[in-house]
Amino acid sequence: MAKPVFRFIITGMFFVMFFSGCSSPKYKIEKIYHPPPDKACVDRCQKEFQKCQDTCQRNYNECLLKAPERAQKIYDQLEREYTQKLQEYYKQYRIYQNQLREREKTIERLKRDLKFYERLCAQYKDKEACYRKKNIKKALERLKYNTPVAPQKPEEISFKEILDKERALCRCDCGCKEIFDACYQACGGKVEIKRICVEDCDKD
Repeated sequence: MAKPVFRFIITGMFFVMFFSGCSSPKYKIEKIYHPPPDKACVDRCQKEFQKCQDTCQRNYNECLLKAPERAQKIYDQLEREYTQKLQEYYKQYRIYQNQLREREKTIERLKRDLKFYERLCAQYKDKEACYRKKNIKKALERLKYNTPVAPQKPEEISFKEILDKERALCRCDCGCKEIFDACYQACGGKVEIKRICVEDCDKD
C-alpha cells in the first residue's frame, strides 16, 4: 500500500490539492483555497498537517510490521479449531461410509427378494408374493432417492489470507487533509471543492 500523497500547486490566490489513498485513486479532489489575511495561521495549519501525516505514516508502518505477529496468533487459534473440526469430520465420514455400505447391502438384498417374489407372482399368481413384490419395488424406489449425505470437510487455514486481512486493516488515511481544511477555514480562509472522476467512471 502506497503512502498517501498530497501535492500543492500554488497559483496567485489559490492552490490545488490532489490526493490518493493507499491504492490507485478513482477520484481526483480539486480544492481551491482562498487564503485568509493571517498567513502565520495558515503556516501553523500546514505544520499540524505535516505532523499528522508523519504520525499516520509511522503508525501505518508499525501496523504493517506487527501484522505477521497478529496473523500468527489468529492462525494458531484457527488451526486448533481446524484440527478439532477435522477429527469430527473423519468421524462423521466413517459413519457416512458405513451408511453407504449398509444401503448397498440393503439394495442387493431387496433386488434378490424382488426376483424371487416376481417369479412366484408370475408363475403361481400367489397373492402374498405379488404383494411383497409391490412393496419391495416401493422400498427400492425410496432408497433410490434416500442417499446418505456426505459430511462437509472443513476448509484448510491459509496463513497468507489471514496476513493479507491483517495488513488490510492498517490505515494510511488518518483524515489529515480534513484536519488541515478545518484549520484553514478557522483561520478565515475559504475552501472550494471539485470532485473529478479519473478511473472506473460511470459511462452514463
